[in-house]
Amino acid sequence: MNEKLSNPLPHAEILIDDQLSLRQVRPDEANKFFDIINNDREYLAKWLPFPAFTNTAQDSADFIKNTIQKRIDGSEYGFGIILNGELVGHTSLMHVNDDQDPEIGYWIASGASGNGIVTCTTNALTNYGFNELGLNKIIIKADPKNTGSNRIAEKLGYKMDRTEHDDRIGLSNVWVLERF
Repeated sequence: MNEKLSNPLPHAEILIDDQLSLRQVRPDEANKFFDIINNDREYLAKWLPFPAFTNTAQDSADFIKNTIQKRIDGSEYGFGIILNGELVGHTSLMHVNDDQDPEIGYWIASGASGNGIVTCTTNALTNYGFNELGLNKIIIKADPKNTGSNRIAEKLGYKMDRTEHDDRIGLSNVWVLERF
């Protein structure tokens, strides 16, 4: 798992400021990625399904490999959230070229939560989707009880569109932002 990315990937990094950036997680970071999830398993599982399916560093390595392939295909752009050089979470712009609405999803380690980091990274990813990828609409789904995630969408100008049930993630508020 000490594999580095041999070729530059399309749209692999978004610089936000001196301390915060988004970049493709590298294969050699699978152990660190897993450790973040494993250390915050209960915290993350409260709102997200993936901790139940992330049981080993190999699961994280497979996820990273999958995100790299999706980036190459242009179907999804996943980014590690990097704060002061350290990986602290993950965000993705999904469904870029399929029949679903493009969607931003995110998670952050509990120790980095509550500092506006996800608001900043989601704003940067929203702008990236509109300005670099030419998207006209982006959604964010958040559990109705997850006030933090709902507040992020609202702060960034997303409008509450509907509440829906998904067999994979349960009940979600669907927030929409359209570029005019």
